[in-house]
Parts: sequence; C-alpha cells; structure tokens
Amino acid sequence: MTADDHELLSRLADTVRSQIAPAVDDEYARTQAFMAAVILQRLAKQAQFFDEHRAAEFSDVAALADQLDAAFAAAGPAPGAQAHVPADVRDAVARMRRLSSIAAVSEVLEALYRWGPDGPVAAPALDTIRQVLRRDIDRRMEIAR
Repeated sequence: MTADDHELLSRLADTVRSQIAPAVDDEYARTQAFMAAVILQRLAKQAQFFDEHRAAEFSDVAALADQLDAAFAAAGPAPGAQAHVPADVRDAVARMRRLSSIAAVSEVLEALYRWGPDGPVAAPALDTIRQVLRRDIDRRMEIAR
C-alpha cells in the first residue's frame, strides 16, 4: 500500500459521508452508506500505517527470536545447554523467525505452554512475548483512533 492509497481512500470516505449518504432517501440505505464511509476511513488508516507497522512487526519478531534463542542457549548448567529446550520450542522459534510474522508467535506460545509455563526459562520467555504482543496491539489500536 502507498500514501496514494491512503489519500484516495480518505477522499472517497469523505465523499460518501458528506455527499452520497445525505442524498440517499431510504433510511436503511443511508445508514449503509454512512457505514461504508466508516469502513473506507478505516482502510485509509490501514494504508497510511501499513509500511510503518509492517517494518515494526519485522523488527519485533527478529528481536524476539534473538532474545528467545539467547535465553534458550543460556538455559541449563552446561555449555550447549540448548539441548535442554524441547525441539518443538526451538522449531517454533525458528519458524517464527523465518516467517517474520507476529502470527507465528502463537506456535511459540503453544510450545512454551506444553513445555511448562512456570519453568525457569519458559516464564521469562512468556514475559518477553507478552511485551511484543502488547506493542502489536498498540499498533493495531493506532488504526482505530
């Protein structure tokens, strides 16, 4: 999406809200036109923030994967203790890194909960994930404002 998409959708939303909807006689159709303007405005906001939010998501996911890998590598008493971390947890983190998507965090969460959410490695990992998910929610709420 581009800035032009944002501009076009915003102008379209304004036109529907200020010119088309008020000109509709049928109450139901007029309400639908106003709702279409709201939807167009929301799409305009998504277009406006798309590149910025996607870059932030990539950055958050990469940093999260790095933090989790470091925490897992440090787990246990011996060098190379990452072997103590279950393979499904390590695989989920690798998949999240490869996909660079916040949606892939759910697989990591599932694997951590299977491993044991109260463990000395899993509990801090879950706290780290919660912070990343909070930032994602905040970005999504920026569109709703």
